[in-house]
Amino acid sequence: MEIGKILENFREKGFKPFYFDSSGKLKDFLLNEISGTTVGMGGSMTIQELDIYNLLSQNNKVYSHSVCSDAGVMQNASLSESYVLSANALAETGEIINIDGRGNRVAGSIFGANLKRVFYICGTNKLAENIEKGIWRAKNIAAPKNAQRLGRKTPCAVRADKCYNCKSPERICRATVIITNPLINVETFVLIVEGNYGF
Repeated sequence: MEIGKILENFREKGFKPFYFDSSGKLKDFLLNEISGTTVGMGGSMTIQELDIYNLLSQNNKVYSHSVCSDAGVMQNASLSESYVLSANALAETGEIINIDGRGNRVAGSIFGANLKRVFYICGTNKLAENIEKGIWRAKNIAAPKNAQRLGRKTPCAVRADKCYNCKSPERICRATVIITNPLINVETFVLIVEGNYGF
């Protein structure tokens, strides 16, 4: 599906979708949109690869447990006015799919006492044809790579090929969240950048 139609599908559901043909243009957009506020961040290789933490720290107070694992940082992230994260998949039909192990990342994108804006940042590698293929991507591509990165001893991490729906205590797939529309009173941006970022 062409990018214009994908953006239209998200827009029709109430999201604010944008496409960037370079990471530089994405960063310029973020600097203009997020300034003088508190920002929570979910753990994400996409966010790390694009160096979004350092970018937004120039003009905001940013809380990321990937930078500091203190429990207070997670709490402050959940109380921020803006929340920045990636997704395991974006369905071209206009849905956002995430799988989480601890829940702080998906929780921060859904609810916060002060939450006003959520920004999903995804490379074009995260696009999937529909919800079903998006869930498949999240389970069979993103999750095994994340389990490997975290040093988990799960079948998907050891074999690095697919989801085994394991019963391991080290399993990272514990909550699957599909965002079909922006949450009430939360401005939700879907920012798609050309290229392969994250898992």
